[in-house]
Amino acid sequence: MPAHRLFDSKPIASLISAMPGHRTQGDIDENQAKHALVSSWFLGPRAENMDVLQSLFGQVLERQKQARVELAEQDQDIFITEEMKALDIYQQSIHRLADNSKELSDKLAEHSVPFWSPRYNGHMNMDTTLASIIGYMSTMMYNPNNVATEASPITTEIERQVGEQLCEMLGYNGLNEDPAPWGHITCDGSVANLEAIWATRNLKFYPFSLKLAIEKGPLKFLSTIKPPFIVETCNAGPKEFLKLTKEELLNLTPPTVLSIPTLLGEKYSISSGFLQDALKPYLVQTMGKGELESMFDINKGKYMICATKHYSWPKGGDSQKAISGIGSEGFVDIDVDNEVRMNANDLRKKIDKCIENEIPIFGVVAIMGSTEHGACDPLAEIIKMREEYQREKGVSFAVHCDAAWGGYFASLLRPLKRRVPGFIPYVPAMPLNPYTETQLQHLKDADSITIDPHKSGYINYPAGGLCYRDGRMRYLLTWTSPYVFHEGDEQGSIGVYGVEGSKPGASAVATWLAHESLGLNQDGYGRLLGEAIFSCTKLYCHWATMTPRPKDKLEHRVPADSLIVAPIISLPSERTSGGDVEAQKDYIRKEILGRDNKTLYEDKKAWKLLCELGGDLMINAFATNFKIGDEVNQDVGEANYLNQWIFSKLSVLSVKDVVKERPLFLTGSEFGEKPYGKCLETFKFRLGLKTTDKEGNVKASRGDLRFLSNVTMSPWPTSPDFLSTMVEDFRKVAERGVERCLIRNTRTPDFHGFVVQGLKKVYFTHIALFNMANYRKQLIIAADLPANVHARYTEERGKNPGQFYTIANMEKKKLEDLIAGLLNPDTASKLKFRLDKGFPAGENSALPVEKDFALSNVRVVVDESMSFAALDDDYPAKMPFYLYGSKSEVHVDHVLKKAPNAQISADLVKTDLSAHLTDEQLKNGVVVVMDDVFEASLQPLPTTVQDSEKKKQIPNLNAPGLSLVKGVDHKASVYKTYEEAKRGEGEPIATGIISIGDTVYADWHVINMDPAAENEEQQH
Repeated sequence: MPAHRLFDSKPIASLISAMPGHRTQGDIDENQAKHALVSSWFLGPRAENMDVLQSLFGQVLERQKQARVELAEQDQDIFITEEMKALDIYQQSIHRLADNSKELSDKLAEHSVPFWSPRYNGHMNMDTTLASIIGYMSTMMYNPNNVATEASPITTEIERQVGEQLCEMLGYNGLNEDPAPWGHITCDGSVANLEAIWATRNLKFYPFSLKLAIEKGPLKFLSTIKPPFIVETCNAGPKEFLKLTKEELLNLTPPTVLSIPTLLGEKYSISSGFLQDALKPYLVQTMGKGELESMFDINKGKYMICATKHYSWPKGGDSQKAISGIGSEGFVDIDVDNEVRMNANDLRKKIDKCIENEIPIFGVVAIMGSTEHGACDPLAEIIKMREEYQREKGVSFAVHCDAAWGGYFASLLRPLKRRVPGFIPYVPAMPLNPYTETQLQHLKDADSITIDPHKSGYINYPAGGLCYRDGRMRYLLTWTSPYVFHEGDEQGSIGVYGVEGSKPGASAVATWLAHESLGLNQDGYGRLLGEAIFSCTKLYCHWATMTPRPKDKLEHRVPADSLIVAPIISLPSERTSGGDVEAQKDYIRKEILGRDNKTLYEDKKAWKLLCELGGDLMINAFATNFKIGDEVNQDVGEANYLNQWIFSKLSVLSVKDVVKERPLFLTGSEFGEKPYGKCLETFKFRLGLKTTDKEGNVKASRGDLRFLSNVTMSPWPTSPDFLSTMVEDFRKVAERGVERCLIRNTRTPDFHGFVVQGLKKVYFTHIALFNMANYRKQLIIAADLPANVHARYTEERGKNPGQFYTIANMEKKKLEDLIAGLLNPDTASKLKFRLDKGFPAGENSALPVEKDFALSNVRVVVDESMSFAALDDDYPAKMPFYLYGSKSEVHVDHVLKKAPNAQISADLVKTDLSAHLTDEQLKNGVVVVMDDVFEASLQPLPTTVQDSEKKKQIPNLNAPGLSLVKGVDHKASVYKTYEEAKRGEGEPIATGIISIGDTVYADWHVINMDPAAENEEQQH
């Protein structure tokens, strides 16, 4: 096999000397110099630093080879010989590896999300630093496992150093302080949060474990020893430990609890080993939370956290059921304000409620940079509040900061300690806003902090992290005692202080090398994040000023002025009474977006405004809506459709999506009505999603709201031209989405089909569509057919048992106009219909069964909107139907209150009820619930293909659990209205049996069809 080099790499020194035109920083503008520094940290959007990476890779591989050769010098044997390499089987294996590797590389290149691209603004991910890549690869080849020092001596030490670096950046005391802080690497922020939950829970129960060990265990001598064991209470000064009340034990401050083992050692020379063994049987980790609560009559404790918390928190709580017994019900949701931050007033109310009900508070979680909108909770106020509660009410709780995203932004607060000679003093590309800076300055006061190097640290996955202000807190995650190591003690493995088992040493090394290479200060990570903040804030300016579009930018096509865009964080002028919003938008367009970066930076007024704009930490959440003519869409469901469609076109959701076709990349999520409360109401008003009720009150349209989000971690997209091009690409996609919304929501005259039910007296059920305004109504009418048409209809039914028939208007009408015309005897005779066998065939179809006839004596039985606002949040537990007709002929139509769904209309059903329904009840319609058809569990309903060519789906009525076919009896309960049936209020007016007859109209395809998608397919 011919020899070849893996990399055509040059030594890094010769590579640097070969770089073009060596210049000092003094030759160019300061910001240009600093941007060049940032550019040296990454491979680059066009792989501009590939020669550097190749050289570093070569260096890593060469050192790997050298390490193996040096270790093998004492061995005489050669394990892989040249004779082996000459064999066909050997060479075939190598060729197979090469082929598979090339195939894999091609697939990854074609289908991977291009996080490195300046056009990527989706998740919290970007190009990882060169330092991180080299650190990970260098270590990966040694494959250390940081679960134990013996499997990772050097990488365990490096992880310890990383913990120290993170603690220092976050503002915790240095290692020479007592107690010293401590941090370590986890697989992600979710696990770090879970460990913090566990630690604070164990902290709360530790005093009770000690009390049991003194009363029942080996520490019983402490009950009589002189002087007695004294501890500092929360607000009542020093007291004998055994005389503390339950409330006092529950509210010992974290420093007091963590100092107990040290105090026992100092006062009574109790060794840490003895204390550990004495406490072990009584620790919450051993006994379980429930037993300790029962033994001491303690109510179940709570954590306070923002209602908009990351999904990992309730998930972590449920995971904790096995670890701590807390569960997701152990979290109290705190409301948010209009900036999507924790509402401090609501936090105070809920803390007071816990105190009133004697519910222990494990801790308050402050989110420093929420995943979906980058908001920072008011940590400064939370810390102040904790001090107040400790001082005034004797109530203590831990404070944990989920700074998985926001932690590295603390580097913007840290000046460079060791300056490189000749280095130009730095001014951040963009500083933190004053509010955010204040919150980050208070990180030092939190008991624990989650921080993710694989997010704003630009490190390879997986690399989360957890730091403790008091390093002794880590012992609470073990069955050991939280004692302090003395000088000369061996600190041993890090892996024991967490919930993970095996963990890659490569993650810690990647983090360490990036920290060492960039620097955790204003001139390192601070510069990188400052440039990214600048990019993100300029993008905010685009979203905030995109609509209404200036008149000189309007194009001559329908949706050009129909798009509405609004970020959830409002402009300063929107927060000021009487503020001129449009004037501020114009100013931003001209003085911020319309200028080059240098001019903008030098304009103090414009720069000051720019620094006041956007959210807290580099994430812009925004949503779109649209206008139909001059009317703003008020339907949240249709706004959701637009936002979801844009998201689908600006993200990669499957391997089938072509990455290169995406002009930019965003992410999306949902604002829930319950967690976002008034904040969401305000946002809906700004988007025009509001309605007026019958009393004239204007309120936000109901429903959870889909939204879009950009996380701009890249320092590259700062050029005004590049940003404008990218935003214009967004606009083009969004306007295509608006075109689809107009197809769905513009009411126009149209043909309307109705399924005919009955033989003696006929009823007509409207063929409805959830996704098209023309047909978005469940409508049942009773009417008379002309005698000759009625006779022909009954004749046809006799010839074709089981076949359904339909009528349709022959001249296009809006549905509301059609019904109004039918209800007016003067106009009803002028509205002509046609009768078809099966589905309405349309105006250009073959001859109908009958045509050019009018309906008479028209009466509306059911008229229910199927708009998003009128639908339920959940499917009904049991399947409801409207039931109507006469005593001789009864018909049903499936109640449509949740999409997607099936239209199921059956006539001539058989009933055997406990009470006869009156003529009036049958005439006006009631609701029958099939008690043995559990709709919620069946949705989406099982379907079968009706038309193999067009793949149209219809409900499989014969499916187990559904069985809506002839001869199958169903238990049924009859209610006056759907609302009564849904709520289960009162006794049903009748119960009994109902069974389906011969003829059923069942549809899944039409009712759930997206007319915009159908229109697009026809155009193609």
